[in-house]
Amino acid sequence: MATVADQTRALYEHDELPDGLLWINDLSPRHQRLFYGEIQFEWSRYCLTNNLSGLVEFFEDWKATAETDANPELSAALLGEHGEDEYDPWKSTQAG
Repeated sequence: MATVADQTRALYEHDELPDGLLWINDLSPRHQRLFYGEIQFEWSRYCLTNNLSGLVEFFEDWKATAETDANPELSAALLGEHGEDEYDPWKSTQAG
């Protein structure tokens, strides 16, 4: 089984997505742009620190985003379809 670091390396070295990262195709176009921008930072941090936990967490978070992007009902449930009138206005305790 390939590690997250191996899959990330393959992401840069091959034209095709590694099997373990095919979920990237489920990201919305906007989220794909954000993902590819952020992966550069995470990969650089991993290369500097050799700490795999940050890279693993990064991929887990984005995989969860891909799952919601692929399921409109789940996205709607998570975002909520509440009108603004259902929320109490913020009341500042500081004097203005």
